[in-house]
Amino acid sequence: MPEDADMTAMINWLKHHNAPAQQVTEMMKQTCRYRANKIRTEKERPLRELLKEYPRLIDTDGMVEQDFRILFPELCDSLYMKWPGFCTKVIQYADRQLKWRPLLNLRGMTDGDDEESNVAFLGLLFPTGSQRTAGRKGPDKRATVEEALQSFIQIEEIGTNIPTFLEGNKQTQPFILALGERKSPEQLFVVVEGQTVSCSSLLHAVDVCFKLFYLLDVHYPWQCSNTWDFVQKFIYGIGDGKGKGRSASAVTLLCNYLKAK
Repeated sequence: MPEDADMTAMINWLKHHNAPAQQVTEMMKQTCRYRANKIRTEKERPLRELLKEYPRLIDTDGMVEQDFRILFPELCDSLYMKWPGFCTKVIQYADRQLKWRPLLNLRGMTDGDDEESNVAFLGLLFPTGSQRTAGRKGPDKRATVEEALQSFIQIEEIGTNIPTFLEGNKQTQPFILALGERKSPEQLFVVVEGQTVSCSSLLHAVDVCFKLFYLLDVHYPWQCSNTWDFVQKFIYGIGDGKGKGRSASAVTLLCNYLKAK
């Protein structure tokens, strides 16, 4: 096991080098647990500074996956293994609860497994997240559908200028950017603090985004907290995580429905 001095030296090397690729990958692997511990013990450090300290995590393909696999080896493939078997059931459950498709401007039938998977992820937005406002009496503040969608998957037109979009976006927590139609986007990215990770599908983007919440020790956006709470507890099987310790009743009911089928 390398000493702290060796770890510090490798972290410093990685800050200033993005090649050769094999050396970057190996040093990222060796420093994974050290990096995770540092992130968790420096909770007051702004996310932007963490990304400057560990730039290869975001700008080098496969590093989010590698870090998560080292830290959670038995859980790493959970979304890919479980989600395809639940898509149809998630949509069926959402259809039973409310008329949610018009709220998201989803029209027509899904065409193929990929579109069904994408629509099912959107179905997880309901109910939207809520938060207690300091000093406010009465029910918690409930996010609007648009607020929940924007904090989970921001959908823009094909041809959107990415640098301009990033410059104008103020959300600091990780989220997904999709370019194209809601049911079948053509380009997908995970965005965090003005930086992007390119993804091959919405399934891939949800997987990367979830893993970044854990690797960067970031809480879920409250507006879509129920969505991520479901992914965390039902798909990945992680009890205590970045959301509420106790799930909303709607999340529990959905989990029970899926387990019973």
